[in-house]
Amino acid sequence: MPDSSETGGLRARRRDATRMEIHEAAVDLFERNGFDETTVDEIAAAAGVSPRTFFRYFPTKEECVLFDRFGFEQALDARLADIDPDSLALADIESVYRARLEGFDDRSDDVSAHFLRVQKLVLATPTLSRAALGRHADTCRRRPESLGDRSSARTKSQIRMILEIANLEVQCAFEEWVELNETGQGPALLDVYDDVCRRIREL
Repeated sequence: MPDSSETGGLRARRRDATRMEIHEAAVDLFERNGFDETTVDEIAAAAGVSPRTFFRYFPTKEECVLFDRFGFEQALDARLADIDPDSLALADIESVYRARLEGFDDRSDDVSAHFLRVQKLVLATPTLSRAALGRHADTCRRRPESLGDRSSARTKSQIRMILEIANLEVQCAFEEWVELNETGQGPALLDVYDDVCRRIREL
């Protein structure tokens, strides 16, 4: 009989698999029929789940595209938990993003190709673009507040500015990567990100 840790791990893998099936079905339908024209019922049917199950995984259609599949937010939260807030610099946050982006160097990889599809969809869909901006703004406000007594109001404001700049860098990198890869011959995402960060520092 499997122990509780094995059972819990199996359940987690099943949840992750279901989440990805819903996400991939949604991306396919949004690309084919348009975001606004696609219903939750249609996504659920394509993923082989009920609408009720869809809402157990995602509160909105937007979130089923924008959810943090690659762990950017978890990595940022872990970095903020480990560092002295008063010493946090832009380079610290850039290093977190850079570590997550290293997995997207090979455009022939299925994961990288799917990520490119998602970014194209977000940029081409005003509803998703607005939702993405709102999501990033909310997390940039939330993270400094989560530090509590570890930092002063001035430090929290500084951290928020750093997070906003770092987020701008990665969003600009995504946009340029999509544009440069329209023909499939563009640079790797990490190279685009490094170039954006360099240009920001030169401002």
